[in-house]
Amino acid sequence: MKAFVSWSGGKDCMYALHRFLSDTENQVECLVNFCDADTLKSRSHGLDASLIKAQAEAMELQIIQEPLTTGSYEYHFREVVSRLKEKGVEAGVFGDIYLREHRDWIERVCGECGIKACFPLWGEQTTDLLQQFIADGYRTLIVAVKKEDRFRDLPGQIFNQTLYKTLESMHDVDPCGENGEYHTFVVDGPLFHHPLSYESGKVYETSDHYFLPVRLKVK
Repeated sequence: MKAFVSWSGGKDCMYALHRFLSDTENQVECLVNFCDADTLKSRSHGLDASLIKAQAEAMELQIIQEPLTTGSYEYHFREVVSRLKEKGVEAGVFGDIYLREHRDWIERVCGECGIKACFPLWGEQTTDLLQQFIADGYRTLIVAVKKEDRFRDLPGQIFNQTLYKTLESMHDVDPCGENGEYHTFVVDGPLFHHPLSYESGKVYETSDHYFLPVRLKVK
C-alpha cells in the first residue's frame, strides 16, 4: 500500500510510521506537515519547519510542508490529498490512539477524498505503546507541556524509563500525553540514518503552555 504519513514531528506519528513500515509491502510516498503560514511553526509543538524537514532528510523521506493560509485545515488537507492521489497514493497514516472524534473526522474526510485512513496505534494501551517506543530505540525530546507547575521541568528531557515512571506516578496524567499533557520531537531512532544535531534555548511560556525553543546545530 502506498501512503502518506500525517506528520507533526512527535512520537505518535513516528511510531505509526514505524508500525506501517513493519509490513514490507507498504510504501511511504511522503510525510505531510501543516504549519502556521506566519511563523512556519507547528501549532501544537512550536517546532520550526526546518526541524520537521530535518527529520524527513534523516529518514531519507520526501516531505510536503503546507502553510495554513486562507481556508480551513480541512480545505488544505483535501488539496494536498488530491495532489497525492495523482501520484498513486491510496492511504493516509495517522498516529491517533483513542480520540474517537478526531478519528471520525479523519475517516470522513479521507473517505470523501477516496483514500483509506490507517491507524496503526489505534486502541492500544498508551502505557504499553510508550514502553515499546522506548524499547525500540527511539529518542524523543519533550518540547511543550501544559502550563502546570508539575510539568514545568519536563521541557528538554529525553524520554526514558525514569521519565516514564515520573509521569505514571502523576495523578490524572496519561504517560503517553494523550490528554495534551506534553508534545515531543523525535531526534533519533531505527528509521533515522543519522541522529539530529540540535541545541535548545531557554524555556518560554504562553497563556497555556511552556515551550522549549529548539534549533538545528550549524555544522
